[in-house]
Amino acid sequence: MRHVCLFQTMLIMLTVFMSGCRPHNTAILMESYLLEASAPIQQQATTPVFAGVLKIRYCRATPPFDGQLFLYKSADSRYEQDFYRQFLTPPNEQVAELLRIRMESSGLFDNVIPASSAVEPDYTLEPQLLAVYTDFSDAMAPKTVMKVHVVLLHLNKNRQNGTILLEKTYLRSETFTEKTGKSIIAGYNSGLENIFSQLIEDIREKGKSE
Repeated sequence: MRHVCLFQTMLIMLTVFMSGCRPHNTAILMESYLLEASAPIQQQATTPVFAGVLKIRYCRATPPFDGQLFLYKSADSRYEQDFYRQFLTPPNEQVAELLRIRMESSGLFDNVIPASSAVEPDYTLEPQLLAVYTDFSDAMAPKTVMKVHVVLLHLNKNRQNGTILLEKTYLRSETFTEKTGKSIIAGYNSGLENIFSQLIEDIREKGKSE
């Protein structure tokens, strides 16, 4: 009887130990990705188009695109989460920081600061992530979808209100062939890079017309 109890105790301990290992093993299977939007090699403007400081506001995300898990759209218009692939940090936060870097490299403003800065800006740029998902509704031509809305404001002297210089929604979709996490994030990166490039060009043209 004593040997039976000892065996049962050892079996319970082994079960607990194995159960404790499962979350760790499962986490290893999770693929995490960061967005990238490299600025193209180009000559910056010698004189800023807009004299003043630009602040990049916090980027809000519209549900259900405010999570970190990759989101897929099926043929019947259902959205499903991928529990094995995710953004390393919330995509809307990444969009705001990448936008700051791109705007800074554009040379359009004297200075570009993040939302956390205490410096009073002359202009603000508010991005909103409206969509970021992979569309598998056409099995033969899957594509990534990136949709961003931006508002560029020129603040008045009291820094409370301002004039809207630009308000526009940018949508980009990129097709891919290999159904892998690397292919999907490459599609998102390409879409975001094109959105930023078009936004910078629109702001530059707006500055010329002012």
